[in-house]
Amino acid sequence: MKIGVISDTHGQIDLALSAAREFIFRGVDAVVHCGDIGTGAVLLEMAVLFSALDIPIYAVIGNCDLQSAAYEVVETAGVKIPGRFADLNFAGHRVAVLHGDDEQRFETTVNSGDYDYIFFGHSHARHDETAGKTRLVNPGSAGRGMHPSGAVVDLGSGDVSFFTIRR
Repeated sequence: MKIGVISDTHGQIDLALSAAREFIFRGVDAVVHCGDIGTGAVLLEMAVLFSALDIPIYAVIGNCDLQSAAYEVVETAGVKIPGRFADLNFAGHRVAVLHGDDEQRFETTVNSGDYDYIFFGHSHARHDETAGKTRLVNPGSAGRGMHPSGAVVDLGSGDVSFFTIRR
């Protein structure tokens, strides 16, 4: 199973859609957004592409996001937004998703040893390391910086591949 991971779109719909096309090209089975979405339109536009392919989208709220009616509309389009934290299961792998700005919550999640993967954002820097049995993956920023990026995590092989998002 392959998971597309994106974060920190900060309202950049064009870059989010470019990442979505890359996810489709790479054959992802699900997409996770790690927060700082910027506007519900980012997720809504992605949902239009992914719904026809039956690819679910999960998103958490980041420190720059306001939980608003816009996100409630997006949820009616099939995007799952559990709040600031998601505890997911993909193909028998337990995955935590959080933005990463709450350092205490992040450290508690890492130190719990309960997760196979933790997907997070906030720093705008690509990151891939292991802490105990937990793989920590930050796809970088999809909406800010000189090199917008995303990641694909192959849960079967354990491979993490980062890519630059092109307009």
